[in-house]
Amino acid sequence: MTSDQDGCGRPRRGRIDVSHPRLLLLAAVATAALSACASPEPETTVPTRSRTVSSATPSAAPTGPTSPSADEAAILAANADQTRWMIDADVERLGALLDENFTAIHITGYEQSKAEWLDQIRSGQMAYHDVAEQSVSVDIDGDTAVLVKRNLVTATINGTRGTWPLESTTTYAQTDGAWRPTSSRATTY
Repeated sequence: MTSDQDGCGRPRRGRIDVSHPRLLLLAAVATAALSACASPEPETTVPTRSRTVSSATPSAAPTGPTSPSADEAAILAANADQTRWMIDADVERLGALLDENFTAIHITGYEQSKAEWLDQIRSGQMAYHDVAEQSVSVDIDGDTAVLVKRNLVTATINGTRGTWPLESTTTYAQTDGAWRPTSSRATTY
């Protein structure tokens, strides 16, 4: 590989301008990956759940199919609330749910603050119409958790409507007894 090739050996074609409208559209839509639990879609949604709990005591690890723990149920409920409030454009409730330092890293690599994302929802620049959950898993380790989800997200971003297959990895932290999203990274699948 030479300096005129990218990491995959393809010729470099210059830097990607993340301010380009199409890339901003993709970045904005990737934010939609923050959501996972919209109302169930008949036949098209096949939710799966996995649970991993790290603990110093072996007895805390699940030994087979189990119902969600209280923490897992709380994380899944927070995720469902987030989805509903994104679709409803309820930025007040959404803002209260997200950690004050929440950030979203989009498929373009653009990192967006909580305030910027909520402003775009409030203004209608980003409008979420539907989120069809394909799969979700939760891994809990003490007061932190990672939720990985795949969704088909239908949204209108800067006037362009589309449906995108998005996978997001959202980190949660438990503070004052509540699980709050602290960051999310989105990719397409």
